Amino acid sequence: MGYIMDKSQLRKEISQKRKMLNTNYVLSASGTIIKTLQALSDIKTANIIMSYMPYGKEVDIKPLNQWILDQGKVLCLPRVISTTEMEARAADTLKHGFYKGTFGILEPPIENQLIDNTEIDIVLVPGLAFDKAGNRMGHGGGYYDRFLSSCSNKTLFVGVAYSFQVFDSIPSDLYDVKIHKIVTEEYTIDLTEI
Repeated sequence: MGYIMDKSQLRKEISQKRKMLNTNYVLSASGTIIKTLQALSDIKTANIIMSYMPYGKEVDIKPLNQWILDQGKVLCLPRVISTTEMEARAADTLKHGFYKGTFGILEPPIENQLIDNTEIDIVLVPGLAFDKAGNRMGHGGGYYDRFLSSCSNKTLFVGVAYSFQVFDSIPSDLYDVKIHKIVTEEYTIDLTEI
């Protein structure tokens, strides 16, 4: 891989590539990723897990969200509260009560319990691109960077992505928050062991 393209170019390319994914691929890759996540000891022992509601052809971890609830753990999901910030709200069911937020992503309602960021054991982090050093690139709003930087230093950040979204290196800024693990359908990278 030669010179790394800039962030906006990389965002465009990966967005396009993800949009073109075949639905069966999304389902089978997502299923593999979910099995890997369910087997992680960190997830087994976690009490409060922040997940996300997939948008477009992001890794579909809705079945994992249901599994988290079935295990009796606290599932929280992002709710956008301003042009730069989001918060974590508990969801006790996935069947109803959600509404489409700012970006058309399903969000829990404001009536749901607000979870303190510092209480969260694990955050499952979507993204457009990740690299093998734990850098993450989102859609450019900075929501996750702000959110993750306010979590406890004991919180584990797990990037969830397809393998084509993981690079040797991506452009990163000082305020980008690094993640601790990346789970794809082909492999898991554990940066806590490095």
